[in-house]
Amino acid sequence: MNKIEESLNRLFSKHRIIIWYDGEKDFQEDFDSLSLPDIEKRKVNNNEFFLKHELLILKPNQKFLLFAPFPKPRNEDNWLLDIELSHQVFHTDQEAMILQELDLAFSYRNWVQRHIEFFKSKDRVNKLKQLIEGKETESELTLKMLQLVLGDEGLSIEGMVKAYTQGFLNGKEETNNKELDRFGLKDPFWSMIENHFNYKSASPSIYDFLLESFQKSFHPLAAKAQVNNSAKVLLSTWKDTRSFEDSFKLLSERVQGDLNINNLLNKFPVEDLIHEDVFEEIDRKTIKELAQHIRSETLSLDKIESYIKIRESKFWYPRYRPFYDTLYYGAQLVEQIKRNLDITIKDYDDGFRLYTEKWYQMDQNYRLFLQNYRETNQNNALNALYQRIHKMYSNTWLLKLSEKWQEVIDKQKDWYFGVNSQKMFFKRDVQAPYLEKKIKVFVVISDALRYECGSSLHELFQSQSRFSSKLGYQVTGLPSYTQLGMASLLPHKTLSFGEGDEILIDGKSTRGSQPRKKVLEEHSKVRATTILAEDLMKMASRGEESKLLVQEHDLVYVYHNRIDKLGDDKTQEDKVIEASRDEINFLVELVKKITNMNGNHVVITSDHGFIYQNEVLEESDFADANVQGDVIRDNRRFVLGRNLTFNNNVSKFSAESLSIKSDVDVLIPKGISRLRKQGSGSRFVHGGATLQEVVVPVLFVAKKRIDTISKVDIDVINKANNRITTNIHTIKFYQEQPVSDTVLARSIKSYFAIFEGGEANKKVISDVVTYTFDSESKRAEEREVVKKFTISTSQKTSSSTFLVIEEKVEGTNKWNIISKFPYTLKIGMDNDFDDFF
Repeated sequence: MNKIEESLNRLFSKHRIIIWYDGEKDFQEDFDSLSLPDIEKRKVNNNEFFLKHELLILKPNQKFLLFAPFPKPRNEDNWLLDIELSHQVFHTDQEAMILQELDLAFSYRNWVQRHIEFFKSKDRVNKLKQLIEGKETESELTLKMLQLVLGDEGLSIEGMVKAYTQGFLNGKEETNNKELDRFGLKDPFWSMIENHFNYKSASPSIYDFLLESFQKSFHPLAAKAQVNNSAKVLLSTWKDTRSFEDSFKLLSERVQGDLNINNLLNKFPVEDLIHEDVFEEIDRKTIKELAQHIRSETLSLDKIESYIKIRESKFWYPRYRPFYDTLYYGAQLVEQIKRNLDITIKDYDDGFRLYTEKWYQMDQNYRLFLQNYRETNQNNALNALYQRIHKMYSNTWLLKLSEKWQEVIDKQKDWYFGVNSQKMFFKRDVQAPYLEKKIKVFVVISDALRYECGSSLHELFQSQSRFSSKLGYQVTGLPSYTQLGMASLLPHKTLSFGEGDEILIDGKSTRGSQPRKKVLEEHSKVRATTILAEDLMKMASRGEESKLLVQEHDLVYVYHNRIDKLGDDKTQEDKVIEASRDEINFLVELVKKITNMNGNHVVITSDHGFIYQNEVLEESDFADANVQGDVIRDNRRFVLGRNLTFNNNVSKFSAESLSIKSDVDVLIPKGISRLRKQGSGSRFVHGGATLQEVVVPVLFVAKKRIDTISKVDIDVINKANNRITTNIHTIKFYQEQPVSDTVLARSIKSYFAIFEGGEANKKVISDVVTYTFDSESKRAEEREVVKKFTISTSQKTSSSTFLVIEEKVEGTNKWNIISKFPYTLKIGMDNDFDDFF
């Protein structure tokens, strides 16, 4: 089928009568040879009245092709004018054929002529046909042609620019430029850009436009930019488009270099740049300056926290999160040490109270500081801060606290065996609250889980739905080492030393899972067993093995050893920071596993804590106790033996005074000193009497029947002012509740959009603001957050405009709308001066 037949068949699908004028008499043979089934062909040859009678009277339903081998007459001389007007005229020139194929009116002839090269590809024509709806203006048709040439999936000026930019980044700029020029689309494209973005250039280019847009989005250069606020909105939406994220990073890096941003930033202090967001170097400078401020203590903690909070919602934050977290925990630690330098401890109970109420936070912040510092690959930008934090923690805090605590120990002489003693654990925390009430319970013992780690674990459980968590503490015996701690956690009457450092319960071994199981079975007076955490995790939650474990036992002791295992290995003791993090996360999953097996009550505790200092210790940190006598066991933090002699660097306790039946003596080095011992590690230690070693968590976790955890609600305070009349609109958000144990923080993104035609036709008309509402303040005014939105749209009025608040679906890249607030859009004219109000 030739092209004429195709065009006629397409026209006959919509029209009954078609008139074909052939003024040049070039198509007589084509007409004669046409094969059009069900179409009657007629020639016009001074027979107009006869034809009209046949068409209208004799065969009113038949389709006809009327071939007129002469030019189209003037209207006043045209006897077939009424037929023409009520039916269709067929044209055979190139432009007309294109219009007929696209089913466009003859009035678009000049538009086709301007872009004739575009229509020389059948593939392009077919794609354009699929986009045409039939009511487009020439500008709208041009936009659709640009969409095809540039590869944009949408149909907006912003989409065209993004597609053009992607081609530029992919090395296709020259190809795109040539095609725009060849198809007559270059001038229309840049005219649209000028109208929408106010970009004017004698020699426009996509990269020149992008340079101007980045300048507009960077306050120090904004006044020089030759574009309007719509360019700022363009970059904001790009940053919020996940599929364009990598492209934006590449583009920003290139622009950053070409605009010499690095040198420019040196002219501004951090407070002038804290809200800037288009260049990665801004975060690097912010991190360096904040690190310097923390080191020199030249910014308040509140100011540092507020700066980090601002950066939290910026584009580059995910890449630099470990850096900002390092700064955060470093600043917290500096401030806490400054506030707690005046240490006074009355007695054991006072020390334990102060440690579990506030002093443990120093150890926690030091651990989290190190954890995040390592995640930065110990970046050189933070090295000086690291040195400062480590020295403050080790030399100022840890040393001073241990000295003051040692004074208490020296004054008390005997070790603590009060109500929070570890030897009371079974009766106090297992038997009384659970077994005596016929409640099944799992006891999870995590080797070397010190109190501050338990506090982090407690916070994690508080954020979990369907879980309740209560944090307490207990005090280990001395020495604070595994054998004594594990035995003390079992039901027992008497503890005694066995061979070496082994601890016996009523003369029976407690070393290992099986001996402990026998002790439990004999002394707990309930159906009891032990299991390794790894073995429990391998069980299917609803499998027969799990069912039997829960049904056939009232008490299950679960053992896990990650922190102590790594810490006690000299070659890996530096990994105890990561081991602590991993253990905390593992314990959450372990408890979830247990509750999925219908074990609804779990107690988590530890045998002992630890001291950790990240640097290799100085010679002065080691103590020489000159120990002589029958030494049974010695390590960095304790010595067991008989008939021992020693100097004043250690404290002596008899086994009997430590509630261990034996004639063995125990030596504990004072403070945080380590005893000299060849071949053992020194950064991670335990066995001594410091608060970090002897205070361990007792965490009571239960599965709730209903979920009482919710997220904070977000409202808009000034929503009564719901008319948008300028290009900058200020919104005051309000976090309705403070963050608490049962009310969690909420991260949102917000923007203005027009919803004419429903949510499927949503058109974003502003930049995108992200923020995490996590204030714990009880004062309502401190939970207010003010954000400015830049409005960019060619549509100046709309009653279908909304402020949209979205929240990310956990574990996905999908966002759901959680709130929409109606607004009326009524902008009189663009006004870039709104930036200054």
